[in-house]
Amino acid sequence: MRISIASTLALLVATQAQAVTVLNGSFETGVAIGPSGIATLATDDTTSLPGWTILADGVDYLDSSYVDASDGSRAVKLTTTSSGGITQRIGGFTAGRAYEIRFDLSSDPNDPQPRPFTSRMIVSATGGGAQLYSYTVTGQNTPTNMLYEANRYRFTAGGEFANIQFRSLNNDEFGAILDNVTIAEVPEPASWALLVLGFGLVGVAARRKAGPVTA
Repeated sequence: MRISIASTLALLVATQAQAVTVLNGSFETGVAIGPSGIATLATDDTTSLPGWTILADGVDYLDSSYVDASDGSRAVKLTTTSSGGITQRIGGFTAGRAYEIRFDLSSDPNDPQPRPFTSRMIVSATGGGAQLYSYTVTGQNTPTNMLYEANRYRFTAGGEFANIQFRSLNNDEFGAILDNVTIAEVPEPASWALLVLGFGLVGVAARRKAGPVTA
């Protein structure tokens, strides 16, 4: 009884959402990176970083010989010698439902300016406005201790497809470093209520099976 109720309700909540997947969200698939740990990708490049299109004015594709990634061994710096960015068109959304883009953010610790300093970037998606994010580099940040911060951006899908975009606001060769991009649907309140009710029923069933407690 316990397994039947819990499994049925969990399956009901899960099937309400369509699968939405960011292709190459950890940037592990891409062109070869040389000994410097940096491969510069040019504006409108659609092949060097599969799944992503490079925005003006390009990005730097990094591996662990330059800085550590938050997931795997590669990450993207949203600058080259000026601000740049990346975008991806994603399908599988349900119009009117809320979604979260989740991503890890740090900044280039090789920037020589006095610390602390702040790098800034914006995230946007079809159906949502641009939102500003910032990362402050302190004396603790090093190439092997990047201190990534987990961030979330929420938007409401307007249709089956949406374009997501990450763009730096730093106009130099340093700036925001991005990794581990995912998307998840935000459960509707009714779905959460149904799941909570289900776990409550599981508890009642368990107590009945156990029988009365005697002193």
